[in-house]
Amino acid sequence: MPIPNSAVASATFNHQLTSYAQGNWNDQADVIKVAERLAPTTSVQGAAGQYKKFDDKNSFLAENTARALGGDPKVISFSADDDSYNCKPQALETRVDKVEDQQAGSAGGDLAAQLLDQGKIKALVNKSALSHAKDVSDYVVANTNAIADRGNWSNKEVDPIEQLDEQLLAISQDVGSTQNVKVTMDLGSWYILRNHPLVRARVSKVQATPITLQQLNDNLLFPVDLMAANVVYDTKALGQAADKKRLLAGVVLVHYSVPNPTVYDPSAFKCFTVGASSFIAGVRTYQAPNGLWRGHLMDWSRDIKKTSSLAVRRFNIA
Repeated sequence: MPIPNSAVASATFNHQLTSYAQGNWNDQADVIKVAERLAPTTSVQGAAGQYKKFDDKNSFLAENTARALGGDPKVISFSADDDSYNCKPQALETRVDKVEDQQAGSAGGDLAAQLLDQGKIKALVNKSALSHAKDVSDYVVANTNAIADRGNWSNKEVDPIEQLDEQLLAISQDVGSTQNVKVTMDLGSWYILRNHPLVRARVSKVQATPITLQQLNDNLLFPVDLMAANVVYDTKALGQAADKKRLLAGVVLVHYSVPNPTVYDPSAFKCFTVGASSFIAGVRTYQAPNGLWRGHLMDWSRDIKKTSSLAVRRFNIA
């Protein structure tokens, strides 16, 4: 039976569990880093508003900044081609049943309840981080077209580094920068790339082992922020046989995003959220009306958007 809205509305800010949740959020750095590099969290004041789109080369034109005496300055503003975000509410909750308190041992008193609550919060944070990373990854892949006739790295005659360089050259021209360019792939794609004979040949004269991530970066057209991600999720529901997969499986992305993004920068994707730059703005706690459990919940807002089609390239690895 659903909990009455009045019960959830009575949830109060829990300072102790909020601090604990924020610490555990930092422990999820490997998972969160994937989401943040693909669609960095962009803090906005209101749930709805406009963002600048960078979908054509006119978006990157230099402006004539000359101003006549007494004249007005050139105004940078939203145009009819720009788009809107609308942050939708998100929430996740965990509950501590009365029976769990009893099983924890009444002799433990407040300490037993505290440890039980912390265990629940840790699971809540882990689930929130993984769910967000998967949502971002799925959105990015679904909203990016693969480059035709590229990514065929199982072909021993095709040099993956040459293909990466080709796209790095293109994206650096489209966004006008070699800074803040990232290459993100899953561990499986990295395995294929580092064991490719043409890639191994680049270091075979100095070492017997395959190329490292740093050596790959040294061999690229220009240095990038490079990541081989290993974020694993289970596609099956609780109680079913596990079916684990990696985020971005078989996908390599060349993309551009800036630190501390705003509605005006040409990052490829952004995750707009109201207020705090972290989803862990607070944990709230309430007691069920029937007294059988207490609930701990986190809620936030989010809208993932593609903000520049020029700032991303996608390889489907085959």
